[in-house]
Amino acid sequence: MRKRRYKRKPYKPVNYDTIRETRLLAGLTRQQVADMLRVSLRSVQYWERGLVHMPYAAFRLLRIMTGYELPGDWKGWMLLRNKLISPEGKTFTPGDLYPLNWMIDKARMWDKEYRRRVSSGSTALVPFALPGNAWRGWTCHDGRLLSPDGMNRPGF
Repeated sequence: MRKRRYKRKPYKPVNYDTIRETRLLAGLTRQQVADMLRVSLRSVQYWERGLVHMPYAAFRLLRIMTGYELPGDWKGWMLLRNKLISPEGKTFTPGDLYPLNWMIDKARMWDKEYRRRVSSGSTALVPFALPGNAWRGWTCHDGRLLSPDGMNRPGF
């Protein structure tokens, strides 16, 4: 049996300017960073001055805890000043995302109703509706909308 040798992950040195910038953008003091990472204040001072290399795991943890880096499938996304920033650079506020949830729920309800009608053999849903019973008797046949008198109405 052959013994496997696993390659070590490459070492990622952290620039001391990046450490300081992350701390300042988060609005934290050196003492707060030291408390978050459970290290001494002197360690944080040495990291920021570039006297000692900061472990990459500690830097990544600092970025995740301050909200500048999101874990897992959120790679490339960032939280900055109460805004979600996509990898493409688009920003989203909580107000932008509330209607999205409503729209997804509406699409699910429409899809559920559409599948119910198709499986029951009744007409497919009309993508828009008029007030009252204006669509009573209209049917959908081969992708065309037919009026109650059986005539194909072009433009519908």
